[in-house]
Amino acid sequence: MSGYRRISWLAIAALLLVPCLAGCTKNPATGKSQLILISREQEIALGEEAAPQFEQEFDGRVANDQLQAYVQAVGRKVSDACERPMPYEFTLVRSDVPNAFALPGGKIFLTAGLMQRMTNERQLAAVLAHETGHVSALHNVAGMQRQMGAAVLVEIAGQIAGKEKADAAKAATQVVTSVATLKYSRDDEYQADDLGIRYMAKAGYNPYGMVELLTVLYKLAESEPGSLEELFQTHPLSSKRIQRAEDKVKDDYERFSRDAADPDQRHFQDMHGLLLKTLGR
Repeated sequence: MSGYRRISWLAIAALLLVPCLAGCTKNPATGKSQLILISREQEIALGEEAAPQFEQEFDGRVANDQLQAYVQAVGRKVSDACERPMPYEFTLVRSDVPNAFALPGGKIFLTAGLMQRMTNERQLAAVLAHETGHVSALHNVAGMQRQMGAAVLVEIAGQIAGKEKADAAKAATQVVTSVATLKYSRDDEYQADDLGIRYMAKAGYNPYGMVELLTVLYKLAESEPGSLEELFQTHPLSSKRIQRAEDKVKDDYERFSRDAADPDQRHFQDMHGLLLKTLGR
């Protein structure tokens, strides 16, 4: 190889490395390095600025402090078991459309439409642990970088951090739109399932709740295909994914039984009934 060609290749390699040196971070959930161009503080600021608007996009909070405290308590159990300390906050919103979302920084939302379709607390823990997995593994931030463009995300983070009201409000709208339409990859969903199962088990929940939750949603898709269209656009689901989650629990968490009763069943039923009463259903 000529000296000129060798120098050219070295220059190209150096250019490829520069962005990583500037923004690569070790993913706490996977242990791998990845390019994340906003700081933890900027990520938290993004979520805090966008959260109020996101709530309104999904019909506002369910107006019951007891229900909100319940969802927060279950979410806190699983988020305390994750590898990435963040100011996690779990909010139940009124939307009838079954779905769950994670804003940057740990603001996690569950719709009443999804909670209504659950039958026990470990299923609730499963969806909150899954969304925690997306935050812990930086899936939402990385997805926004791809979807919006890294330069745009950096600019938005700067606008929000600058606290200029007009710019911050506009930036928050872009964050809300991006998260609400963010399509996770199959690998991201698999990883969030795996992490969710891990967090559930560490928190003392039976991880078969993840298998149950995915099965409930899959059956609902067959009986009510239109109701879960939005959920499946952002969170792809297949029979293979359900089987994969079941195999994961069987292989890694043998001490748990699929047939074991959920010890929190009565409490969940009380909260489920309170949800229906609060919503007038």
